[in-house]
Amino acid sequence: MKKYERYQDYVIKDGKLVGEFNEMYLEYEDPWAQSTREEGRLEKIIGLELLSKYGHTRALEYGCGLGHYTQKLHTVLGCGGGVDVSNIAIEKAKAKYHKPVFYSADVLDDSVIDDFEPDCICMVEVTWYILDKLEEFKKIISLKSKGCGFYHTLMTYAPGEQKYGIDYFSNLEEIMHYWSDSIEIFDYGQIGNISDNGGHRTFFMGK
Repeated sequence: MKKYERYQDYVIKDGKLVGEFNEMYLEYEDPWAQSTREEGRLEKIIGLELLSKYGHTRALEYGCGLGHYTQKLHTVLGCGGGVDVSNIAIEKAKAKYHKPVFYSADVLDDSVIDDFEPDCICMVEVTWYILDKLEEFKKIISLKSKGCGFYHTLMTYAPGEQKYGIDYFSNLEEIMHYWSDSIEIFDYGQIGNISDNGGHRTFFMGK
């Protein structure tokens, strides 16, 4: 019997971070429908286009989950790496995809950057889950990845819908302002549609 009826509740529940990622990946085979959403997510397609446009060939994705987007990065750019705090997710990613390099590690483990030596770091829909570590992570990428590319996507929600993280940011402008002290942003945008209930899928590219 599952602990929670919704896989989302293993991550954020009642406006608070739960962070039981290993438990979620044990109970649910494909949370967020990762295996089928890679083809249609415009912000992910845009990410591949922007990374190619700016000449990146070695991208490291944080919060890679089951590794589907990491595989895309590897196929399009030539070399992709993925990092996830859940060793269960990484085991599943390694079993499915053999060419990308996968790491089971915390976002603050800077040895991953040393080992992989990326020319671009990607944070795709992971930021809400590491808010308490963001400031330290910003310091790490400033020290370890100076001049490295940086691609970021994050879902925002309609006013009144969001309960978690609004003291950090709630829209694209606020997200970019938050990162502006460590990232030079030169390409950005957002996508909204009816299924997002008034929310937006934001993205920006910088270095």
